[in-house]
Amino acid sequence: MMIYETKQIAIPGLRTPEQEYLELINENYSFSDALQILDKINWDFKDFTTQYLTHKFHSYPARFIPQIPLTFIKLFTNEGDTVLDPMCGCGTTLVEAFLNNRNSIGNDFNPLATLISKVKVTLIPEDEFKYFRLKLKKMKRYLDLDYKRINKRLSSLPNRKASRIFNRTIISKLEVIRETLLEIKEEGGHDDIYDLGRVALSSTIWSLVENGGGIDVDDLFIKKINSMEKELKKVSKIVKNPPRVRIITGDARKLEVESDSVDLIVTSPPYVNALDYYRVHMYNMLWLGMDFDLFKKHEIGAHSHFIYNRFRLLSEYLGDMLRAMIEMNRVLKKDKLCVIVVGNSSLEYELIESYKFFIEMSKYIGFKAIKTYFRNIDKTRKYSSADIGKIDDEYILILRKITDSNVTSDDEDFIVDVVTEQMIKFKEQLERVQGTSIRGRKPTKERLLKNIDKIEEAIQHIREDIKIKR
Repeated sequence: MMIYETKQIAIPGLRTPEQEYLELINENYSFSDALQILDKINWDFKDFTTQYLTHKFHSYPARFIPQIPLTFIKLFTNEGDTVLDPMCGCGTTLVEAFLNNRNSIGNDFNPLATLISKVKVTLIPEDEFKYFRLKLKKMKRYLDLDYKRINKRLSSLPNRKASRIFNRTIISKLEVIRETLLEIKEEGGHDDIYDLGRVALSSTIWSLVENGGGIDVDDLFIKKINSMEKELKKVSKIVKNPPRVRIITGDARKLEVESDSVDLIVTSPPYVNALDYYRVHMYNMLWLGMDFDLFKKHEIGAHSHFIYNRFRLLSEYLGDMLRAMIEMNRVLKKDKLCVIVVGNSSLEYELIESYKFFIEMSKYIGFKAIKTYFRNIDKTRKYSSADIGKIDDEYILILRKITDSNVTSDDEDFIVDVVTEQMIKFKEQLERVQGTSIRGRKPTKERLLKNIDKIEEAIQHIREDIKIKR
């Protein structure tokens, strides 16, 4: 039985909740018995160790904890099976599949997400780290100011606030790190160590932004490299024969995955109106030379879309998720599970229970909802936009593929019909009760009733809003 690192102290004769959980999921069960085991799990995973091994590589907003994919991987797949996360984020599902000898496929439109995911599941030989250390030693000699280069970089930063975080000294050091990595790329034959260095650089920039500056970036970067090497060595002792991993920078609404090829899907899609991932990642993506404007354009559920009528954002989100679910059905084998982890969010003082929309839409595309679990979230571990408020709970929705969907993800008429039905039901709900998600100052009754007109307007624009932007 694989027991991961834990900070809990083992008391002779007394098992911790984490140890009991690991023993429970490491048994062999029939499908029906495994479904019953799910009822015995405390899905809050309070005080469990969630940051271990390569999960530590890079902070990432709104990621789910590894125990969720681990549970389904252990209970509903065998070694050699294929696990898919079509919106893989920083690769939590992929890491758990890798550690447990399952093949995996990860897909995300965010190139930074797929880079992080790839590095987390790539073992690197010791001689590559020796080569890297020599490069880093040489890099330390060149951490001098070059104001021409700095002025050019300053002019490319996204907004004025950046100058308070990225002063000339910091920019100089970041540029030297970046150019050292480019040298590694140009020398050829070191792709994996180059990608690892890029993730370490991105993590360093993340720490810089989170702390508002004041960080010795070159020392932090080198410490990050050393930490990543240490964790990969631990993984290499667990994973003797690495399973296949495929990482795709692509669209979940049109997966580049073979039909009927996947044994399990576990994913945590974006929450509607909760977070702009492109905005969170823009500095990282800038230094890595990634196109965050393209990512912004195609981001699902982004807070920045339809700011004058947030209910049009809901229509767009439902259309995007319905397309993604059709694709999940297509690639999943019959009778296998699709697990979607999503939280509630808020639009114009109204509660958006996304999992209920997903349950309703799943009925039309060959899925059957068989279980739903509620879990509380540790707010210090998973967050969304501070402007929206902390999301402190989420739902684990378990769908089973009963039949192949008889529609495709590019069937515009079908998408329009289903989303329209969902939006009409939502409008009828708001006509009965308003203000289901009020935080802070209470709006007037008149203000809340205006939402009904906004939903009606959103319904009229569904056909144009659900189109995939090209």
